[in-house]
Formats: sequence, structure tokens, C-alpha cells
Amino acid sequence: MKFKTVREGQQAVIYNHLGQGRLLEGPQRIFLYRERLTYLKLFTADLYDYLVVKDIDGNVTNKRGPCKMFCNPLLVESIEVKQAIKIDANHMIVVYKRLKDSDVQRRVIQGPSVFVPEAEEWLHQFSWHGCDAKDKTRMIPGFYKFQQLAVIPDQFYYNVKEVRTLDDTMITVKLMIFYELKDVLKMLDTTQDPIADMINAVCSDVIAFSGKITFEDFLKQTHDLSELKSFSQLLQRADRIGYTIQKVVFRGYHASEQLQAMQSSAIESRTQLRLNVEIEEQKQKLADLKITKEQERAKLVQEMEKEKQDHKQKMSVLKQTHDLEIRNLEQQQGLQVRSLMTKAKLDLKNAEDSYSTEYLKTLKDVDIDVTAYLVSQMDPPADEEIQMVKKTVNTSF
Repeated sequence: MKFKTVREGQQAVIYNHLGQGRLLEGPQRIFLYRERLTYLKLFTADLYDYLVVKDIDGNVTNKRGPCKMFCNPLLVESIEVKQAIKIDANHMIVVYKRLKDSDVQRRVIQGPSVFVPEAEEWLHQFSWHGCDAKDKTRMIPGFYKFQQLAVIPDQFYYNVKEVRTLDDTMITVKLMIFYELKDVLKMLDTTQDPIADMINAVCSDVIAFSGKITFEDFLKQTHDLSELKSFSQLLQRADRIGYTIQKVVFRGYHASEQLQAMQSSAIESRTQLRLNVEIEEQKQKLADLKITKEQERAKLVQEMEKEKQDHKQKMSVLKQTHDLEIRNLEQQQGLQVRSLMTKAKLDLKNAEDSYSTEYLKTLKDVDIDVTAYLVSQMDPPADEEIQMVKKTVNTSF
């Protein structure tokens, strides 16, 4: 016998000595006599959780959060808190639901979304070929398991091994395949592992491509392995399962050790020859450059000498022209001076003649015999005596 307290917000089940139980909700304080009290565990789900409730009669109910529930053993067998499925953008999930007539309904939910399944629903579990963590070119069946299906473009590496050419050479072809999911329903209806289907198809294409040509031709035509037209079976198979192949990239090849050694030796020889050719070409280019520069330098010297001679000739012509102009100016100035001198002499002579005329007129006016005066002014002969006779002027009237 004892007292028990059930606080507010708590629940408990009380069992009597006969095993019968009753639910008790707090707040309460109860006296127990030949009874046992068991507190119930509270389960809480937030916005991104839900509760999976399994009743004792076998019914299962999923309750979306936020919610809470006590695990009452009188009605409930178990309660489990599970996280809701967060679907990212460019992802989707495939959900199946059992109907009352035993049929199954399928639907696709596109992200971004938060999905809480019902009790009758379950998600499609994908199991595809996956890339080995230690070797990205090795695909392991069933290694990639997931529930959210990516619908964005993706790619994977794959090495097609034991490819035999026409001349019986064994090689490994390295490829990278880019693909994108276009039709989810077609993919679900036609394949369980699309990666495996694409691997098988690309192997068929590579074997068909290499089996028709020799190893030397293969080396010359490797660029065709980066063209989609060389992968007809891959394109057809991808279209049947709802995918599109965007691009196939040839990443190289690998042969046996002996063949690889021969190829390495041949590559080294070709590289050395190519280097020798390039060295010789550089030498020839350097020699041509030297000759060209010497020719340019000689041409430049000739042009400079020609310019110097042209300059001298031009200076000589200018000097001759200048001297000629100076002589012409001197001649013109001399002519002008002589003309001025002649004019001055003429003016002086005219002035003297005019003065003489005026003087003679004056002499005439004073009754001096002008003729005798002129004769007297002339140089007389040595033996001749010049006499001047004054003319008597009769002043009486």
C-alpha cells in the first residue's frame, strides 16, 4: 500500500492483482492497494517527423507531426518515431500503395517536398550498378542502393575490357558516358538497372567498332569514339528505357604490357624525330632570320646612304639656286643703280644746261655778246690771242 502521483501531462496504467489495467491521466494522486502503476512513455514528432503507431489488433497508422502520443499498452503495441522523407529539387521518389481490392497503385512525387507515407504505402528501392570506391571505372552490381531518383544529368566512367581488333590485338577502351533521365515511367516499366543496360550496349558498340579495323586504324580513328553516331545500340537502348545519351567521351585506351612497351618505344622514337625536325626547323628559321635581318640592315644602310646623297644633292641644288638668285638680285640692283646714276647725270646735265641757258639769257639781258662769251669759254689755240671786246651800248635815243 502506498500513494503515487501522476503529474500534469503524464499518463499511467494501473494494473490490479488480477492483471486488469486502467488508464490514469494526470494530475492525480492515487492510493494503491494490491496494484501496480506503470508510467507511459511519451513519443513526440516535430514538423519533419511522423509516428508509426501499431495497435494490438495489428492495424498500423502513420501520424504526421507535429504531434505527440503516449504508448498505452492497453491499446498500442508499439510507437516508432520516423523522419519524413525530404525530397530535394531535381529528385523524385516512386511510391506504391496497396488498395482494398489487393491492387497496387504507383505514383511519382517530384521534389522539392516533404513526404510522409501512409501505412499502406512503401517506397521503391532502387538497386543499380554502382562505382567502386577504389576504382571509379569498375561497376559493381547492386552497389548503388537509393530511394530518391535523380533527374538531373549525370555521368559515369567505364572501361570496356578485352576488346579485340581485326589484327587480333587485345586492348581496353576507356569511356565516359553522360546521360539524363527523361521518362520515369518508361524506365520503371522497362528496366531494373539502367546503368547495366547502358554498359552492355556501349560494350557492344565498342566491340563492333574495333572488330572491323586493325590496331593502326583504331589509333587513327579514336576520335570517332567521341561521336554519338558510333554508339547506335547505346542510343537505341537508352531511348527504350527512358534515357537520353548526351555525350560519350573517349578517354584513351590501354593495351598489353608488351604492346604498350612497343607503343611507348614507337612514341618515343616519333617524339624524338619530331623534336629533331623541330630543332632543325628552328635552326633553319634562325638562319633565315639572320639572313633576313642582314638584308634588312643592308637595305637600311643603302636607304640611309641614298638619303644622305639625296640630301647633299638637294643642298647643292638649293645652294646653286640661292647663288643664282643672289647674282640676279645683284644684277638687278646694279642695273637699278646704273639707271639711277644715268638718270641723275641726265638730270644734272639738264640742270646745268638749264642753268647755262638762264645764265646766257642773263648775259644777253645785260648786253653781253653771248657768242663771244661762249667762244671765250672754249679752249683757245696755243698761238691765238683771245680778245674780249665790250660792246658799246647806245643809250641815247
